[in-house]
Amino acid sequence: MKRIYPAILSLAIAASAIAAPIDEARKLYREGDYAAAAEQARKLVKRSPRDGNANFVLGASLMKLGETAEAVAPLKQAESRGVTEASQMLAEYALEQYDVEQADAHLEKWAATVAKSRNKKLPEEHQTLSSRLVLLRNMLERVEQIEIVDSLSVDSLSFFEAYRLSPQAGRILPPDALQSIGASGAGPLSVAYMPENNSEILWASTDTADVYSLYGAGILDDGTLDHPGPLSDNLAEGGSALFPFLMPDGMTLYFANNGENSLGGYDIFMTRRSDDGYYQPQNVGMPYNSPDNDFLLAIDEASGLGWWATDRNHIPGKVTIYVFIPSQMRRNASPDDPNLAALAKLSDISLTRKPDTDYKALLEKRLPAENASSANKSKPRFALDMGNGKVYTALSDFRSERARSAMLEYLAASVALRRHLEQEDALRAKYGSGDRSVADAIVRSEAETSAMRTRIASLRNSVVRLENQ
Repeated sequence: MKRIYPAILSLAIAASAIAAPIDEARKLYREGDYAAAAEQARKLVKRSPRDGNANFVLGASLMKLGETAEAVAPLKQAESRGVTEASQMLAEYALEQYDVEQADAHLEKWAATVAKSRNKKLPEEHQTLSSRLVLLRNMLERVEQIEIVDSLSVDSLSFFEAYRLSPQAGRILPPDALQSIGASGAGPLSVAYMPENNSEILWASTDTADVYSLYGAGILDDGTLDHPGPLSDNLAEGGSALFPFLMPDGMTLYFANNGENSLGGYDIFMTRRSDDGYYQPQNVGMPYNSPDNDFLLAIDEASGLGWWATDRNHIPGKVTIYVFIPSQMRRNASPDDPNLAALAKLSDISLTRKPDTDYKALLEKRLPAENASSANKSKPRFALDMGNGKVYTALSDFRSERARSAMLEYLAASVALRRHLEQEDALRAKYGSGDRSVADAIVRSEAETSAMRTRIASLRNSVVRLENQ
């Protein structure tokens, strides 16, 4: 026994010497120091080329550093040694490359490895990736043929300012425009949309968990909101909903969502208004959507151009805006097209264009950049029809001092009505939750609402009469 003990002790010391460096490499990886983790893991792989853990840390670190071509080999080595995290990362990478067969193969290896383990239970991440693979496969069978006429690389924080829409398409407004009209839940991603007639506004409202939901409201003559509230419960789909754009028909809504039916990150969805909200949204598919974030699809029927933004090109601090030609009928590329993956990924936008076609004349229809920027940044103001073909949007439009004073009184009454309606909505909510004690208060509030509306209508008539007399 005395002869065996020193040998066992030597083996334990050697194992400890090996374990310590891999633990250090993993620690560096967890802390986000991928370069140092890769350097440490590379040394370990050189000493032990078949070590699964060392190969995984090396491959994973290289993936994080963007050196994907070099990362694949060590990850496959780790996968062959039963490291399930390697199978997960390789499956994710294959999905990003639109390689259905490889993604399927890595998911199968992952499942086979788990089946041999003591636990034998696949993690939730496996089911998530499997669902994404099914969605990717279905999307690749219906890649729309569109013509990309231009692409722009712009700052990710103010990308919407690059949308050069005609007035008929409406306006894209920054989050601070919502603050000026008292919209609730305005967050850094609460880019809003307002149609040409300023009749309503749509935006994304955030809650305390930073989950965004689509809200909408009518706009009163003083520019404040009329009955703001959620658009529909079925638009979130288990995630956040952002970047609404309403077509001029007032029915078709595009927005971005990162819920259960998203391929990865945010995808663009389309829905239509119904009698009691909105119909179940549909993923618009490829090439608009990708495993990365895709958002704010806007179609300008006046110019014949469409726009959407994406970070699929992985440019730090930037997003890419694609400008395309919308079509009335969807035409899909053949699933047998050898360029199908390139058309879906938009890795070469020249493949989307018709040969010998000059798009210069079409691009000239875009609103000049300075006009578009001004339109998108402008904040909503009141719009009062004066009955003589003129619409006043500011107090400075009035010639009559008495009319201007009457307008101030009218605006104040409109704000008071909005606040009163919010209180009335709160009473209705209490009643709806079972509090019948507020029934009389609701009746009194409704009577007061009617009186306030009558007074506002009278004030409006006075403003027009005083200005036109």
